[in-house]
Amino acid sequence: MADIGNSLEKAFDFVWSRFLDRLDGLTDDEYFWEPVPGCWSVRQDDTGRWRIEGDGAGPTGEPTPDPPPVTTIAWRIGHIGGTFIGFGDRLFADGKITVDDMRYASSATDARAFLDAAYRDWREGIGGIDERRWWSPIGPAFGFYAKDSTVDLALHVFDEIVHHGGEVGVLRDLYRRKDELGGS
Repeated sequence: MADIGNSLEKAFDFVWSRFLDRLDGLTDDEYFWEPVPGCWSVRQDDTGRWRIEGDGAGPTGEPTPDPPPVTTIAWRIGHIGGTFIGFGDRLFADGKITVDDMRYASSATDARAFLDAAYRDWREGIGGIDERRWWSPIGPAFGFYAKDSTVDLALHVFDEIVHHGGEVGVLRDLYRRKDELGGS
């Protein structure tokens, strides 16, 4: 049997590198660009702290609007980093980090550092998982998903990078041609 951990680590590293390449040259204007009114983003609160709107699509206790808001690159980067931090904390630590504990990036430059730190910790954690644990249930810290395996969780996190990373790429493409956008 192939080593699932090694395969997942290689896949994560490949997709992560491709995503970071897509962020090269990201400006603050792009990072915060709102292509339509009412976007969710990362904004300063009354205390000056940067927070992700909609709790990063996490458990807010409030229903997500229908349809959900379009989100900025800042929001999507915050969501990707928050996925690594939140799931990593529950899988490798004490599971006490909340969205209020996260320090979201206030600029495109800070976003890269935020992502680098979040991914480094996630990657270090999955690098230490043995074959048995990959196939074991992730446990009560994951609520409804407690009986899912670590592989299931890793594949979900992988999907978050691919999904939202792709959206970031599309938003960057649209931003470069924003002067040509028009309603039709």
